[in-house]
Amino acid sequence: MRIVFPVKFRLLPSSHRTAVAFLALSTLLAPTLTPTAGAARSSTPETIARIREAWVQDLRTKQLEPILKFYAPDAVFLQPTGERISGSAAIRSLFQNIMATFNSDLTLHSQNLGTSGDLAYDSGDFQETLTVIASGSKISAKGSYLIIFKRQPNATWLIVQQVFTGTPPPGT
Repeated sequence: MRIVFPVKFRLLPSSHRTAVAFLALSTLLAPTLTPTAGAARSSTPETIARIREAWVQDLRTKQLEPILKFYAPDAVFLQPTGERISGSAAIRSLFQNIMATFNSDLTLHSQNLGTSGDLAYDSGDFQETLTVIASGSKISAKGSYLIIFKRQPNATWLIVQQVFTGTPPPGT
């Protein structure tokens, strides 16, 4: 099938070279001038890692309000015991109790961090020594964690599910 154009358009040799050069340059520069899905994906793991580190730091320094800002209003925190703590008020109460009872030196070692659309996850291993404030006694724990984040309409990431698993300390 032959396509016939009603108007004949002819590029002059220098115009042809200019058009080809423009197309080549546009193709090379396009990824740097426009946001792409690849750029969003590459920055999401770094964003999730920064959130994880800030969360740990806020727990260690007992910053209740900042740590609560990482959670969606309907977030769920699954304790190593299997207890499900749901919603802002319950998560606030959990952290108030933890911060009033213990000093933590929690360390998270991320093993796998990924995204799929508006969801992201971070999973890995943890080690923690909790110091009981009242007695000074220490409790060591280790295990695994999983944190699931959801991108919000304002493009921020909030925790929607969080779980810690582990072996109970000796003697418990």
